[in-house]
Amino acid sequence: MAYEQASAIARKRRAASIAAFYTTPTWPEAELPANLTDFAIKSGYYTTGELGIIESEADAILENIKTRTWTSLDVAKAFCKASALAQELTNCITEVLYPEAIERATYLDDYLARTGKTVGPLHGLPISLKDCFVTAPHPSSNGLAAYANEAMDKDSLLVTILRDLGAVFYVKTNVPVAMMMAETTNNVWGETRNPLHKHLSPGGSSGGEGALIAFKGSPLGVGTDIGGSIRIPAAWCHLYGLKPSFGRYPTYGGKPSIAGQEYILAINGPMARSLKSIRLYSEAVLSDQVRPWDFDHKCVPIPWRNNVIQPPGRKLRLGLIGIEDGLVHCHPPVERALNMTKAALEKAGHEIIPWSTEDHEAIVKNLQAAFFDLGGTAIMDVVNSYDEPVFPSMQGYAVAAQAGESELGPTKMRLMNLRRNALQKAYLDRWNASATADGKPPIDGIIQAVSPWAAPRLGETQRSGLYVGYTGVWNFLDFAACTFPVTFADQAIDVARDPKTFKQLSDIDGRIQKDYDAAFYHGAPVSLQVVGRRLEEEKVLEMTEAIAAALAAAESGK
Repeated sequence: MAYEQASAIARKRRAASIAAFYTTPTWPEAELPANLTDFAIKSGYYTTGELGIIESEADAILENIKTRTWTSLDVAKAFCKASALAQELTNCITEVLYPEAIERATYLDDYLARTGKTVGPLHGLPISLKDCFVTAPHPSSNGLAAYANEAMDKDSLLVTILRDLGAVFYVKTNVPVAMMMAETTNNVWGETRNPLHKHLSPGGSSGGEGALIAFKGSPLGVGTDIGGSIRIPAAWCHLYGLKPSFGRYPTYGGKPSIAGQEYILAINGPMARSLKSIRLYSEAVLSDQVRPWDFDHKCVPIPWRNNVIQPPGRKLRLGLIGIEDGLVHCHPPVERALNMTKAALEKAGHEIIPWSTEDHEAIVKNLQAAFFDLGGTAIMDVVNSYDEPVFPSMQGYAVAAQAGESELGPTKMRLMNLRRNALQKAYLDRWNASATADGKPPIDGIIQAVSPWAAPRLGETQRSGLYVGYTGVWNFLDFAACTFPVTFADQAIDVARDPKTFKQLSDIDGRIQKDYDAAFYHGAPVSLQVVGRRLEEEKVLEMTEAIAAALAAAESGK
């Protein structure tokens, strides 16, 4: 079977599944403004009650269900309806689980009525899932034609855990080919666009999640990250996205892009419009009652901890990476976000220290080479089996596959591991060396841009080149990180750099800078990330809360 046939079958299934429940309005493309989220809210598509539900964050939804102000069924239907319109306007959905959602919500309402209790801390909360999470029997295509219509037989462990906690699953979301691009496009489902600025990408590989949440079609989603796949979509869609270290959240039973590859470990984590949603998810999944480490042999037995920064409210010491990482400069709106964040934090009394990227180039080059070496044959064999065209930013995998796995023998693998381990240890030593002679402890975290772009125009990473160095370095080190929204691009402020004086650091740096157009990118979401050390997810979230508070105070003039 060719990929066109597999795609037609999958798209027909998706369309029929949505049409069985909702008929969404359509508009000529020329009548749609850049911000599709605002347009949808004001379009008249939703009732007043539905708007109240979809504009609420996860904690408010849970409280309203618990107090019986809303039923689980009403909440599920509101988000199913929102996801149908999100699909119409952004193309963010793969599999549709509306019947299961309605059945589950009905059961939860009945349980609450009979017992007066909720089944768990996520009782009635709709949660959207990246396509790679298995919800049997629905396929998990991972953006590949070979898997687009393949029924699955066993749920991912995390799916089972979330369901037991009370979650309601209603859709799965789009990803790029094999989840290995920073834009969400593939030969099965097509391209997903950013609901906050329709001419921009929502990122990848959890781009469908980012688009759906930013559209207010989901209160909470779960993505995965091996080189930036939670943080890039979260940043480009103005969301909070938590990338944990490997082993903190259960990963067993998911469908990986490169099965058996453990040089760079993929993780999963929550994405949402509020930090409260990220926290409640983490507290629920990593509770001592759920104990996911009893079911996933690679999950570390660390229940979620609160108030890890002591004493509470103390000022932070934060490293700040500037406008480039030694290989690529960020665009002007991102530079402004870095300056805004630095000023806000210093005004709040926190200490900001310039942080060197002296070892980032070596890390990025080792990371990129490993992806191609380990993923070339594994990905291209599947792509080629359905004669799929290869996207430009996937050409490195095609080249690696042609070279053959015979070149990646045990000796090369051992040497790769030795280099990785040495780079990881050196970075830890450098972090510790940030302590001062007068008794100041090492830095608490590092603030950095998430990508050179605030969010790039659709298809731009295929033209300029795929660059995930700002995020991938932290995957290589297995450090925890969280994105946070800062501002929006403003053409009156974020003027392009002078090409006569700008000195590019690499060819891709030159292409990315040449792409910047202040008028085109006006209104693009701008976010950053804060990084903590390995298994410091709680501290990262608390640092993010402190940063968000400082930015809010600076904006209000307090």
